[in-house]
Amino acid sequence: ALDSTIEIYPGWNKRDFYAHIAGWEAMVYEVFLCHANGKPLKDYHNDFKDNDSVNAAYVAERQNGLEENIKLECDISRYAIMRMMEDIPEADFNKPIQFPWGKLTAEKFAHDAIDHEREHAADILKLQQR
Repeated sequence: ALDSTIEIYPGWNKRDFYAHIAGWEAMVYEVFLCHANGKPLKDYHNDFKDNDSVNAAYVAERQNGLEENIKLECDISRYAIMRMMEDIPEADFNKPIQFPWGKLTAEKFAHDAIDHEREHAADILKLQQR
């Protein structure tokens, strides 16, 4: 486990890292919830073509949160997303889902999310090996 004060990315400690993930997970949860209920997405005010500004917004939204609570938010949202993805009928897994930045299939979203997790895991592993 990384010390809470270690800088994982420039300007980000462990809490900030979780805050960025919590923001994305909360947004993805809302996407899958809207999709499951046949409702349109809410209007997100972030420019999803600029990941750095989106990440900064998610960290800023949680700047006063405790690390444990932010991590719990990540875990709860991730669990809910996984359950919702399990409920997508196999025949619908390759149908487009509207995300704030465009349409993706559930399969493509899962693939991209796993790749992104692996990138973060590799970065954290490098820190642990110092």
